[in-house]
Amino acid sequence: MQTVNEMLRRAATRAPDHCALAVPARGLRLTHAELRARVEAVAARLHADGLRPQQRVAVVAPNSADVVIAILALHRLGAVPALLNPRLKSAELAELIKRGEMTAAVIAVGRQVADAIFQSGSGARIIFLGDLVRDGEPYSYGPPIEDPQREPAQPAFIFYTSGTTGLPKAAIIPQRAAESRVLFMSTQVGLRHGRHNVVLGLMPLYHVVGFFAVLVAALALDGTYVVVEEFRPVDALQLVQQEQVTSLFATPTHLDALAAAAAHAGSSLKLDSLRHVTFAGATMPDAVLETVHQHLPGEKVNIYGTTEAMNSLYMRQPKTGTEMAPGFFSEVRIVRIGGGVDEIVANGEEGELIVAASDSAFVGYLNQPQATAEKLQDGWYRTSDVAVWTPEGTVRILGRVDDMIISGGENIHPSEIERVLGTAPGVTEVVVIGLADQRWGQSVTACVVPRLGETLSADALDTFCRSSELADFKRPKRYFILDQLPKNALNKVLRRQLVQQVSS
Repeated sequence: MQTVNEMLRRAATRAPDHCALAVPARGLRLTHAELRARVEAVAARLHADGLRPQQRVAVVAPNSADVVIAILALHRLGAVPALLNPRLKSAELAELIKRGEMTAAVIAVGRQVADAIFQSGSGARIIFLGDLVRDGEPYSYGPPIEDPQREPAQPAFIFYTSGTTGLPKAAIIPQRAAESRVLFMSTQVGLRHGRHNVVLGLMPLYHVVGFFAVLVAALALDGTYVVVEEFRPVDALQLVQQEQVTSLFATPTHLDALAAAAAHAGSSLKLDSLRHVTFAGATMPDAVLETVHQHLPGEKVNIYGTTEAMNSLYMRQPKTGTEMAPGFFSEVRIVRIGGGVDEIVANGEEGELIVAASDSAFVGYLNQPQATAEKLQDGWYRTSDVAVWTPEGTVRILGRVDDMIISGGENIHPSEIERVLGTAPGVTEVVVIGLADQRWGQSVTACVVPRLGETLSADALDTFCRSSELADFKRPKRYFILDQLPKNALNKVLRRQLVQQVSS
């Protein structure tokens, strides 16, 4: 078993003088050997301050070289970093830290969060990131500490779910997970082992993809991780050119903006160093996928995964954003919705996608045994996503079990209607929900956000749907034109809040 710490130690031995971490905006570059030395120094400082193996430590900070060093130092020490979204409200962060029984919290988000943590009564020590390391330089160097014993199932990291229906759940990622997650990126996404990997860090480190699939994979394969502290499409593309970036991993929202910026820049930007453009985090609308294929070079790779069971499905050079194949390290089934894990449905029949709990999967939710039991059943993780096997042997994701609309006795998947309306002229975002209806049970309702400067009407949208391949019973009965959609700190649409908003 290779843990994150062991993989990065070996990289520092193989490629000590190669750039590991680059922050062009700050003129900072650290080799693998320099990064290792800084991680060792901060780990020694944390140990001297009283932190010990298996103590949980919250990390609340945006992407930076300093937070990379702090997270890796906590892991080197043997503590369990719990990576929290710094965009959450202070009270939410404090509550999650209290529920997680954190020993300490490393923060870089201001005094308000520190005050909320203190007032919550959690007892967590507050450590300001700037007191450990600043601009990549630790405040002190001491002798290396002893490397703790690590067991495969032992907690290594904690990542949080998106929390669209309440506070995020804390998913415990074991020590054994790192190796298979990096192998996935190498064997199936195509990241090569060697110094020619330059990976752009667009994804936040508190996201399981941003940490494992981007940062850890880049460093473990002797490559370079380019830190992006704040996402601006044009700046990101300039970094691709300047740093000769070979791979980037982004959400569909990121890629939509990057493709538009690339189209506007034309030949003034040279992006031919890009070998891979990988996306995950949400369903890729077909219209956006077409634009990405057109304006961004490199092989495109679509990945389906969750915080709990990362990288379950993938597709190279996808033609649609919803069809993928099981990964080399994955075993999946489609079972009857609400049924047992052995109630496998026939090919072509809709059901719930479940994923075998492999070495890369989480081992449970922290302090939530009931939620764990609902999701982990007889060695399988229940995704709550509706899917179907296609005749080609791929899996088509249809939407969330909880999002399904039952109208007039028919099961309707919002994602199917969203894909159609997402291609309508002047539409930038669309979410389809079911509203209570005395006649139909639920009525299909579309909530649409127009592009900047565009004007939309319900009649025009309905005409567009009538001219599409959408069956009449799936066509929205109501349309709401909105300025924006309610979202959480992870940019996920809050459907329940949206239902309440338009119902009132």
